[in-house]
Amino acid sequence: MNYTLKELQQRVNNLIEQQGEDAYCAAWIYTQNDCYLKDENGDIEEDKVLEDSFLVRTIMRDVGDNDYIYQVIQESIDEATEENYMQYQQELV
Repeated sequence: MNYTLKELQQRVNNLIEQQGEDAYCAAWIYTQNDCYLKDENGDIEEDKVLEDSFLVRTIMRDVGDNDYIYQVIQESIDEATEENYMQYQQELV
């Protein structure tokens, strides 16, 4: 799942329209600024920040097509939902 910022804005606007502007959410956003190479010390190589739009689009597509990311996020949401719901139920008693 990857979009341009404009496409993401439209999706967010649609969600606001459907769920309201005060609906809670969690989000992770990565952009071309997150595509860079590091040197042997782990420092960002300023001359190797990737700005080529085709290359960045390819990187974001590859990351967005990685089902493992979504599986882990959904498992985390499921676990947090169950834990928090059980705690909520106990507090009601």
